Order: sequence, then structure tokens, then C-alpha cells
Amino acid sequence: MILIHVPEITSRVEYTMNYIFGEILKIKIQLTDQESIFSDWNGARFSYGAAPVSNEPFFQSHHLLFENSVSSQHIEFISWEGFNVFFPVKNGLLPFDIFAATFYLISRYEEYLPHQRDKHNRYSHQESVCYKGKFLEYPIVNIWVSALKKILENHYPNLLIPRPAFTFTPTIDIDNAFAYQHKGLLRNSAQLSRHLLSLNFRRFRKRFKVMLRLEQDPFDSYEKQSMIHEKYHTEPNYFVLLGDLSKYDRNLSHTNSGYRKIIQDLSTQAKVGIHPSYSSNQSFEQLALEKNRLEEITNTPVIASRQHYLKIKLPETYRNLIRLGIKEDYSMGYAATGGYRAGTSTPFYFFDLEKNQKTDLKVIPFAFMDTGMKVYMKKKSKEVIPYVKQLTHPLRETGGHLTYIFHNESIGGKGMWKNWNNTYEDIIRTLLTDNK
Repeated sequence: MILIHVPEITSRVEYTMNYIFGEILKIKIQLTDQESIFSDWNGARFSYGAAPVSNEPFFQSHHLLFENSVSSQHIEFISWEGFNVFFPVKNGLLPFDIFAATFYLISRYEEYLPHQRDKHNRYSHQESVCYKGKFLEYPIVNIWVSALKKILENHYPNLLIPRPAFTFTPTIDIDNAFAYQHKGLLRNSAQLSRHLLSLNFRRFRKRFKVMLRLEQDPFDSYEKQSMIHEKYHTEPNYFVLLGDLSKYDRNLSHTNSGYRKIIQDLSTQAKVGIHPSYSSNQSFEQLALEKNRLEEITNTPVIASRQHYLKIKLPETYRNLIRLGIKEDYSMGYAATGGYRAGTSTPFYFFDLEKNQKTDLKVIPFAFMDTGMKVYMKKKSKEVIPYVKQLTHPLRETGGHLTYIFHNESIGGKGMWKNWNNTYEDIIRTLLTDNK
């Protein structure tokens, strides 16, 4: 155990220390603001504050963890160990406040401040300190914590801090379960007419063959997914869209028998969470309705979610999930690029900055997404594995849990996903092989 002296045990101090030492390093700590208790301690210890207590290992603090409000913070970058860091300090074992900087990133402090949002009302990665500091593609918090671990082990050779393991979880969003199948005669007939009017004979033939069961639906990759997961003993998480039909919510109805069977089959193989619709982001009642639909289909309580289009507005989105009993959210990442939105690959609990308190909602960040790489970053399939290796290389040394997103369409490898046919499996094989 490590004893940590702080001038005041605030909710932010407690949250940050428990994340770094409890969630990442898996070692027990105790906080104290009593100098007498700290001075009498014979084991591993350090102090965090404006000045050391005596001659113990000391980390100088920025003021952030001792505040209660949300206000604009001055971000000044300095260079350290090949990276830009922020919240510099003049004294202590590190030239920056690792604890305040970690809190700033994982609390998503910057997302509460005035900022530009994209056309889908999402926080843009160009606004972030990670992007501006040129470390968005690095799990910077994990890297910092690894350095902190070495500092403490150098001071206390008998201190046993386990090396965090590298693990990963593939996740799959079902935005559109089928391209043509199960969409009904009226909907398919309307689309066939559009194909003819636009002289798109290729799509006409494709849809017509699928309707006649002469060809497999291009989005129907479920058997392939199952074979891959069984082959590599990998269990994914699924997120299914059950919103009402709208401009950005294009899935089948929750009453569609073909869609219900797919969801029920997936729920016997893996964890299935709700993919709250684009429309539900503005309506708690719609969000609750969609969660209830999934629970009715699977006959299982729903505790996990990922926002469709990754629409997060803090703190409202997460408060609504908590109100519904959701325990895990997988939306923390960017649609338009890869990297670590919260600076970390290790899950953390949502800290509600306006209430200045930790919640029970666990946030599982993701590092990359198929559509992000192909549509926004314009990567070809052959460029995916080198990019994944680049993103995950630091985690081989620091440890951490990698999460990423694919869709049933891309795994199918048809249409716009031509040449991506093996990419999903290649990533799993690479992550498993490189980890040995």
C-alpha cells in the first residue's frame, strides 16, 4: 500500500488517485491530510501539494484538483520525455502535474468549456488538448502512469506494483442489419424503382437477387463473425439500433422478425447493448423506449450502450444513461479520427463536473473505428494493420484495455467495403499474435 499526503482530500483528488492506482496499477492507496500520520508511516509514501511535508518523494500540484467549479484553464505545453505535457510545475519529481493533467483528460473537462461542435453537434477532435498537444494517437495517461510507476519503484525497491496487462475487446455496431433482406415488399419495391430511374442497374440486380434469395445480403456477415470469434476465442460486444425510422436511423423496425432473431442469436453469444438512436439524444423518453425494446427482445437487463453517431453532450448524455440504469458506455472516441479522446485506453468512471462527484457509470473508451479509418481518414485496407500497430504499440509496454469498433457491413466486405473482407479478422489475429 502507498500512503499519499494531500493538503485536502477533495472529491477530485480521491477520484484521480483511485483511477491511477486502483484502476490502472491495481495497488491499494490511502489518502491523508494529517502530517503526523504521514510522518509516522514506515512504508511507501509520497506527498502531493504545494510543498513537501519533509524529505519524502514529492509531486507539486496545480490548483485544478482543489477547485470545485468549472472554469477556463490555461494550457501551456512543455516538452518531457519526447511528449508535450501541460500543467507545468517548478518543483517535484515531475515537471508537470500528472494528477491534474490526468483528471483534466478523463473528466473531459474541456468538453464543458465553450467550443465548436460539428454538424452532428459533436465535440470535434481538433478542439482537444490531445490534438493540440500532438499526442491524440498515444494513450498518454497510460504512458504517464508507467513513468510514475518507475519513479515510485526506484524510491521503494520492495514496492510490488503489478505490470498492467494488455487486453482488447472488439465491438460491433448494428446500424443496419441488412441491406435488402427483411425490408418488406413496399420498401424494396420503392428502392428498386429508384435504382431503375437512376439507371443504377448493378444495385437493382443485387437487390432483386437478394429478394429472391439467390444471393446473400451484403450486410449479413453474422455467421462469419461467429466463426471468427470462435476461431480466436474472442468475445465481442454488440450494440444494436432500435430507434424509429428517420434520416440518420435507418435500421429495421424492432418488430421485424428477421431482425429480432439476429438480436436474440447474438445475445446468446456475447453481450448486447443498446445503440441509442440519433433522435434519442434529444429525448429521454425515446431513449428509455429503445432500451425497453431491447430488453423485451433479449429478455435480459440492458446495462451497456454506445451512442449512434457517437453523439455525446456532457453531462446530459451520461446523466440520462445513469437515470436509465446503464452501467457502461462505449461512446468515448472520435468519429473522424483514431486515437484516445480521454487520453487513456483504461476504462474510467464518469465524473460529473457540474456536480463535482464521481458516478457509477463506467466509460470504456475506444481507439479506432472502421468508418473513421475508411471514410474520414481515407485509409485503404492494407493500411489498417500498420495503423493499428501504431496505436497499440505503447500499450504493449504500459498495459491497458484496447476497444475498437467495426460494423456488420465492413466485416461482410461488400460494396464500399470491398477489399476489407479480411480486415476485422486480421486485426484480431494481429492483436493476439503481437501480444505473445
